[in-house]
Amino acid sequence: MAKNTHTFQNEIKHYNKIRNILRYLYLYDISSLDEFLEKKLINSTSSFYHTCLRIKNYINSEYLQEPKVIETASGKKFHLIYDPFRCPVNYLAETYQNCSYVIDDIIFYFCLMQTFIDADDKNPYEHFDYKLPADKIDSVEFNGNISVADLFTIIPNIYNSNLTILKKSNQLLPDFKYNDKLFTPPQIRARLTELTDIGILIKTNSSKEIRYHLSSDIFLNLTADELYDLQLMTQFFYNSTFLTIPGFYLSSTLEAYSNSIFLKEKVNFFYKQKNPVFFYKNHRLQTVIDDDVTWTILTAIHKKEVLQYSYKTQDSEELLFHSLPIKLVIDKQYGRQYFFGYSYDEKNFFMAKISSIIDIQIDKKFNVTRKYECFKLEQSDETPDTLDSLYTQTYKEQTKNIWNVALNDTTSIVTIHFSFPTENYKKWSNYLISTKRHGTITKLENGQIDFTVEVQDECELIPWIRSFGAYAVVDSETNPFLAQKLKFDWKEALKQYETI
Repeated sequence: MAKNTHTFQNEIKHYNKIRNILRYLYLYDISSLDEFLEKKLINSTSSFYHTCLRIKNYINSEYLQEPKVIETASGKKFHLIYDPFRCPVNYLAETYQNCSYVIDDIIFYFCLMQTFIDADDKNPYEHFDYKLPADKIDSVEFNGNISVADLFTIIPNIYNSNLTILKKSNQLLPDFKYNDKLFTPPQIRARLTELTDIGILIKTNSSKEIRYHLSSDIFLNLTADELYDLQLMTQFFYNSTFLTIPGFYLSSTLEAYSNSIFLKEKVNFFYKQKNPVFFYKNHRLQTVIDDDVTWTILTAIHKKEVLQYSYKTQDSEELLFHSLPIKLVIDKQYGRQYFFGYSYDEKNFFMAKISSIIDIQIDKKFNVTRKYECFKLEQSDETPDTLDSLYTQTYKEQTKNIWNVALNDTTSIVTIHFSFPTENYKKWSNYLISTKRHGTITKLENGQIDFTVEVQDECELIPWIRSFGAYAVVDSETNPFLAQKLKFDWKEALKQYETI
């Protein structure tokens, strides 16, 4: 994961422009031009139609529909299908793949990988040496270990030899001059570095030159059944872990690999897997949209770096922040993702919702003294082990009294009186014990239980208190605000159902 986060960021750098629109369509379903303008998700009418076109290209039409509505000045409306029983696949993850590469990337990787593969008869690759007369052929014997100088010549010739295939696959017009723009030495070096960083190529240094060869095939000795089991395992983990996209890519790669190696057996598993084993609950599906932001935060935590990012408020205002990320926080109950850190702008610790973060990047302009000002360190103390301990210690100290994720400068003690019926006492008391985050339980007589807890934001207790219904009553003397709010919310709920 930490091997090359820069590559991951580069591939999806344009994804931020449609991220918020995808999230809005996912959460609120049908939307139109007026709604997007009101929420400041787009800047103009032209950008709306351009973005809609991009979304149509990224998402299979099976999952993006245009409802039959009366046309207005706002234009057509769109909505995403995310019913897990109708479309159990993680189609939002595919939007990363579909927008990660342009046609030049596909062509380049195709030609580059052909350089290292000669599985049939190990024939030498022939290419023109442009320093020699045009009728003189220079050959490079295939041994899987190729120098950079040879790659400069081989790759353009592979492109020229495969123009027909590329034209058929990508509607690309044959152009022998195209390789002069695509296969320049800086471009080739950059791609080699990228593929080396992610482990596809292996770089070897000798006294004379640098050479590259393909990394070992780690799946070579696995049978078809073992590969299918492995692919199923990756499906499970990317369905259950908070970071989805890397696992989704790995699972897709395993599927493609298995289908290409075991052609006869493929009908027994992948080609019959029309209904995947796992399907996504809505809150799990949404976090896919934020995976690259989560990736950047994890990288910054791992490397002890500062983040610069824009944060969108509830009023759609974008605020710029500089922060030191310390911990990634996952709200398992609601599926939301946060990160805990120190704000250099506000000079305090905070908890930020990842879904509200846009345009995030690592900021290396901070000097060491300012970077760790919240820890008040001496320069001699800035060792990795010391910083890891401080990260953990700081997080525990700042969050010891939070109920969910909200931080506050002060705390309050909440007292709740529970009264459970005798026939269901065991059930409800066990539920209380298993769902409380922290706090003290005092068992009284006649099914009575008192619960006290110190929290930083007492309003975070409201959903939990409501889950007990009429069995839970907040002490109005010690917590008048919380008791009154629960009473008011209950009256509003009854009004909605026209009970009172």
